[in-house]
Amino acid sequence: MAMVEPGELDQDPAGATSVLAFAAFQAVQAALPEYRASALGRLGRIEEAEAEASRAYRTEQGRRWFRHNPRGTDAVAAATKAADDARERTAQYLLAARLEQLREQAAARTGQTAAAPWTERLSELAARPLDGDATGTVIA
Repeated sequence: MAMVEPGELDQDPAGATSVLAFAAFQAVQAALPEYRASALGRLGRIEEAEAEASRAYRTEQGRRWFRHNPRGTDAVAAATKAADDARERTAQYLLAARLEQLREQAAARTGQTAAAPWTERLSELAARPLDGDATGTVIA
């Protein structure tokens, strides 16, 4: 709130609303990494993530170069890393799926359609013809 002088917010209600909204937005942005890490940590401990980690661990230990000593230091280190990576990927997938569900629910409540993913929007935009002014030669 140091962006404005004392009493200035009382004189401009629209400005006050903007300043407060921006401060709230910054607070949310600052808290986001911690909340994301916490959510990924919790999702990494659920049954699906543990099962995926276990499969990755067994798969890595069964690789040709570890078959002679699947319990050796190198095999265990590689298997542990593979399990951790699989657990993290699963947690990220589950978080993305849950966020998409929440977006769809919010859109249904407000009567809006959910925004299409960027991969779909970009292909639609790329297919559009350029305006007449923008079809000249581009020199980079």
